[in-house]
Amino acid sequence: MELLLRNLRLRPSMFFLDGSFGQYVAFLSGFELRSKAAEGDFLEGFGDWISTRFGHDRNVTWPTSVLRSIWPDWNGSAANWSKLDTESENRASAVLFELLAEFKGFKPGASGEVP
Repeated sequence: MELLLRNLRLRPSMFFLDGSFGQYVAFLSGFELRSKAAEGDFLEGFGDWISTRFGHDRNVTWPTSVLRSIWPDWNGSAANWSKLDTESENRASAVLFELLAEFKGFKPGASGEVP
């Protein structure tokens, strides 16, 4: 799992992604559906974990909780993800992978990437 997350973060084009937050969310959501059907629940409890960690309502999706961990007043929908500027997009993606690493018990690498 660590290798998947590392490659996903550092080489998004390997997975036909552009490295945007929205595409990472779509990929991880699809992977989650596949993992439920095959070997387990990859993101089970992730949304609740983020909500508890940051004191957010549990009635929002995990992507919204990730964004609220950066911008507490974030109130946007998935349609607003495409409106993030490049700096915000990079920050949202970095925080997503930092939180995934922490949730899964991985230690981030020296430059913040998932090991």
